[in-house]
Amino acid sequence: MQVLNDEMFAILVLMALFTTFITTPMVMAIYKPARGVRIAAHRKLGDLSGSKVSKDALRILACVHGPSNVTSLISLIEASRSNKKSLLKLFIMHLVELTERSSSIIMVQRVRRNGFPFFNRFRRGAWHDRVSGAFQAYSQLGRVSVRPTTAVSPLATMHEDICHVAEAKRVTMIVLPFHKQWRVDGDGGEAVENVGHGWRVVNQKVLKHAPCSVAVLVDRGFGGGGAHSVRPNGGTAQHVCILFFSGPDDREALELGGRMAEHPAVKVTVARFAEREGLDGAQVILQPSPSKCRDKSYSFSVASMDRQREKELDDEAIAEFRGRWDAMAEYREIIGSNIVDEVLAVGQGREFDLVVVGKGRFPSALVAGLADRPAEHAELGPVGDILASSNNGILTSVLVIQQHYLPDAEETPMTMTKVAPDGLDRLKEGSSSSPDMQNDLV
Repeated sequence: MQVLNDEMFAILVLMALFTTFITTPMVMAIYKPARGVRIAAHRKLGDLSGSKVSKDALRILACVHGPSNVTSLISLIEASRSNKKSLLKLFIMHLVELTERSSSIIMVQRVRRNGFPFFNRFRRGAWHDRVSGAFQAYSQLGRVSVRPTTAVSPLATMHEDICHVAEAKRVTMIVLPFHKQWRVDGDGGEAVENVGHGWRVVNQKVLKHAPCSVAVLVDRGFGGGGAHSVRPNGGTAQHVCILFFSGPDDREALELGGRMAEHPAVKVTVARFAEREGLDGAQVILQPSPSKCRDKSYSFSVASMDRQREKELDDEAIAEFRGRWDAMAEYREIIGSNIVDEVLAVGQGREFDLVVVGKGRFPSALVAGLADRPAEHAELGPVGDILASSNNGILTSVLVIQQHYLPDAEETPMTMTKVAPDGLDRLKEGSSSSPDMQNDLV
């Protein structure tokens, strides 16, 4: 007995095909969330200040090499919270070099119901547990949302994991540990430990490809336990100095200083470096360096900038900071031509626990004048390099900030030349036919 005739079989086949092809468009049309809801990401600290939504949380991705980075990072993050009521989501990424295979692994530490982390047996050594355990304890004591992860990857691709997590978690700032660490030796002296050039390259790549602002922490005992953690006044409050020259990077550093100024246990001092008015001396010109080595020459952005507009933005940022935090923060203005001595004086003294400075990709004339100095850590910019140097007797920890700048992130090594005012006028007249030269005038 025939159950289906040819006509009925053809109808069922057509119905099956129709149902298969129409299902996806109908679900997409009816079920709106299937299209995905894109939440705006705050790429820099200024986005949070300008946000109309007061409940937006500060999202920070802090990277650690091991237990030695924990104390300083917790101190920095706690100071950046501004107050107990501020919303903070902290993502901790433990960076582990993978040398046996080329694949990358990102593990998320799960938390048991009793609040203690669950650790994967794959990881060897108790120091992995101490890193995650310390931040889990901080999350409970400080009431901060902490999500620890472990990235096991070759150093050549480690930056991809960092940038991927920062993009996925809509992070506002990435905090990276410097590749050098200062420690107290057995005789009470200072020892510098270099964790390896490969980690320096990781930081360089993150600075280049990061989807948000980046801060590199040069730790000399910030948060206690370091060689220079004791101040003459014996105070318990942390003293932070913001060095302000000009440009987006310095404004991002000032933005962080404003958050720190609100914290009751942090004292903030802003030191603004300004040029002496009415000078008729030689002017500074930046031009692409013949040498393309980025480790030996400082790199600056090639994007065209409206210098007058930048000065207005700098003045507005300083005025807003003083108007809002004048009662809680100290403001100093340093006018002079030898900024190297002034910067060294800040770093060599025991007045401050932490010095915050912008990388300076859009330098003022003062910073541009440092372009010909031999670079030890070119990725930190001229001022950050001075403060991070092992040979300058710097006592304070340093935080170098790079603001996320979307229009043009391209940088190139630059060299500096000085010309007399009459020569500068001739260059400006000739720059009308050379747009690149016009951008090089500082």
